Amino acid sequence: MKLTTFIFLILFSTGNLLSQVFTLGSVYDLDPVFEDGYKLPVMNDSVNIFGIRGEIISGQFVISAKKQLNDVTVQLSDFKEISSGATLPSGSVEWNFVGSIPLTKNTPNQPERELTRKAPARYPEYLMTERSVNMPPKTFRAVWLTISVPGNIREGTYAGKATVTCSQGEQSLPVCIRIYPLTLSSERHLKVTEWYSTDAFNRMHGISERYSTEWFAMLRKYAENMTAHRQNVFQVPMSAIEISRNEDGRLAFNFTRFDQIAQVFWDTKNMDYLETGEIMRFGDNAWFSTTIKVQDFRVKNERTGTFETIPGDDVAPYLLPEFENHLRKKGWLDKTLFHVKDEPSMHNAVAWREKSSYIHRLAPDLKRIDAIETTNLLNDIEIAVPKLDALGTWHKFYEEARRRGVELWFYTVGIYQGSLFPNKTIDLPVMNSRILHWLNYKYDATGFLHWGWNQWEEDPFKDVGMHIGDGWHVYPSKDGVLNSLRWEQMRNGIQDYECFKMLEEKINALRDSLGTRASWIIPSQRGKEITSRIVMDFDEHSDDPGSLYKAKEELIKELITFNKPPEIYVQTIPAEGSTITFHSSVELYGWAAPGTKIVVNGKELPVNDQGYFFEQFGGEALDNTKIGLSEGSVFVQATKDGKTTEIVRRFNVKR
Repeated sequence: MKLTTFIFLILFSTGNLLSQVFTLGSVYDLDPVFEDGYKLPVMNDSVNIFGIRGEIISGQFVISAKKQLNDVTVQLSDFKEISSGATLPSGSVEWNFVGSIPLTKNTPNQPERELTRKAPARYPEYLMTERSVNMPPKTFRAVWLTISVPGNIREGTYAGKATVTCSQGEQSLPVCIRIYPLTLSSERHLKVTEWYSTDAFNRMHGISERYSTEWFAMLRKYAENMTAHRQNVFQVPMSAIEISRNEDGRLAFNFTRFDQIAQVFWDTKNMDYLETGEIMRFGDNAWFSTTIKVQDFRVKNERTGTFETIPGDDVAPYLLPEFENHLRKKGWLDKTLFHVKDEPSMHNAVAWREKSSYIHRLAPDLKRIDAIETTNLLNDIEIAVPKLDALGTWHKFYEEARRRGVELWFYTVGIYQGSLFPNKTIDLPVMNSRILHWLNYKYDATGFLHWGWNQWEEDPFKDVGMHIGDGWHVYPSKDGVLNSLRWEQMRNGIQDYECFKMLEEKINALRDSLGTRASWIIPSQRGKEITSRIVMDFDEHSDDPGSLYKAKEELIKELITFNKPPEIYVQTIPAEGSTITFHSSVELYGWAAPGTKIVVNGKELPVNDQGYFFEQFGGEALDNTKIGLSEGSVFVQATKDGKTTEIVRRFNVKR
């Protein structure tokens, strides 16, 4: 027997034996992988991921244990570009085991079909720090890959492998990372805030002294984690302002501590806005109260050194003007968002408007913002943040306010939100956390607010709280925090938003270059057409990872080819994806570099000297001069200098 044949047989036999112990397979990073194998996704024999320079992208594969596995760990090879041999820098690709969290009940405001599975069960949820685990027989463990794509990396496909080793042997899985020749914008257009708390510093991190060196070091870790996930709005509480009163009864305001906290976030270089305020409180019935009052303030008596409580009405008239002036001196005023009182509703909207006007009189240059649950206050706010179900239900009224100049965001909250709307509880598809920011783009909502970055229960690994985990996006560790899958996908969704903005900016630049003749160009329309393949409406969306990645890849390819010859831009009325009746018409507006030949649905169209062409399709049963819609589609072919570009716009035809 030849030596090579012998070696092959040995390797083949070893592989067969190992496959009887455990197997490896890749799944989408948006797929849930349960430890007991419940509805295990279809697995592939290699991990295939794509992205652009400057992105952080995710992948996932599964270890399927057929027998007991001990000391299971993962090793990653170098990743080399297959044509040039260029290598991804060390540390660009990292791995973590995915940890699970027990749920004893499901989100109560969602139908069972919207959940990933019925409780009680353990749900995949966070990235573990453990580098080795044991796996009982017939269990499954997901391994998460995080790829930080350098901004200057060569385009191409980088190939490597992930090797899983354990006491019983090892197996490898190919990993291919496709990097497209495009760089994510460093500018962060979407305003994102996750409310954090430092109340658990002692319990979770062992830091007992407030404002100590260790305290600020941990706060810095919080800030760095937030910006790594593209959060760019941070909170500083008004309670950080120290107030004192001298013997003459005059109030003095010390902003040193407030500034010190703010500077931690500014120093990340990736925070754009400061969020503060909420010096108001509800009356005796809390949220149900119809009254809103200025909260009391803790004030130091300079003569006695003791602290006393002073009614808010005696402090706010002095505090607010001085605070506004302080922000102006620091250069922060235009970057500050000031809360009145969180979550006003119809029953206390009048009281809220009165207090909002009160603040505006005292500090007229502060931008007012609040999470709101009514349309009855849109004339007294600069940034309106309705809950997602309210935005969807009353969208017409919020859109009218947006057109008047009110900036529009939205927020979500676990169990206090209408069914079918995307949400962030642990038992919903993690894809919800990503497509929220496709919603941002589709509906011109320029910000997202969420109340729970780390509002932990006593032990968040065991108790998900009344909001089924929605109270936090990270988990505590002694030295910092662990990322949840929801937090990872939220970052990915914000990156998607930036890609949509990049396409919009390219189209806007084209419109500007063409002048008033191109006033018909709507720069955001093409991006919204792509979002609509995944997000059909506020309460209707796809949960299919393959469809999302197909749409994302098309977005990237359109960005790459946008300015390549032959240059062409087309826009339809109605937008692609719209439903039209049989024989209804679709209008096509277009521009191409002069001299380009344009053929649409088999017919050559005239192109004027400036490169414009226009046509109407459909309705041919009534007017035989019109070009028919081919299977509900408009096929555009542009040819110049031997190069051709093809564009398709598809419509749903109702017969």
